[in-house]
Amino acid sequence: MTLPELQQFRERIERTMRIVQRMADTGYIESHVLTDGNTHEYHFCGIKSPEQLEDELLNLFVLVWSMKDYLKEFYKANGIDPSSVEKAVDDNLALQLISDIANRAKHGNLVKSRSRQFATLVNVGITIPQPSIQKITVGAFFVEVDVKDAENAAFRADIQCSSNGEMLDAFTTLQLGLKAWEQIIVP
Repeated sequence: MTLPELQQFRERIERTMRIVQRMADTGYIESHVLTDGNTHEYHFCGIKSPEQLEDELLNLFVLVWSMKDYLKEFYKANGIDPSSVEKAVDDNLALQLISDIANRAKHGNLVKSRSRQFATLVNVGITIPQPSIQKITVGAFFVEVDVKDAENAAFRADIQCSSNGEMLDAFTTLQLGLKAWEQIIVP
């Protein structure tokens, strides 16, 4: 593994980060059954769904965590002890939380927690500010929201730590993890 190959992988992570941050999309529909048995639909046009945001985020967590393997290969190829990469993870809570989220996404369950927090991605959602909405149409059993400026939408996602219920911002944790990886690329 060469430094240019490592940089290519880092650029892939950056591209994925930009995809996660891009809110515009074709839209989505949410259906809810009311107490009277009627189905009510909410159509959101011009913005990605919270489910799509969650999928993209989980992919990003997996990519950021995969940097560990790339770094270990880089270290081996350059005669540096790769165990120092594992030590860096052991000394960094953000990387440990990223490990938990990535491994849960990859394996469907988390039996062993690197952070000892059994961290989970929760509260993935999007808030659309009123100035970003072009129009709202209300019908008997539907509401349609046309988003004219999806890039001003605010998205959120939290990491919940099971030991104390603490909530951490998922985006901040990813950025802290990336910064930690960058600090150990060349010891």
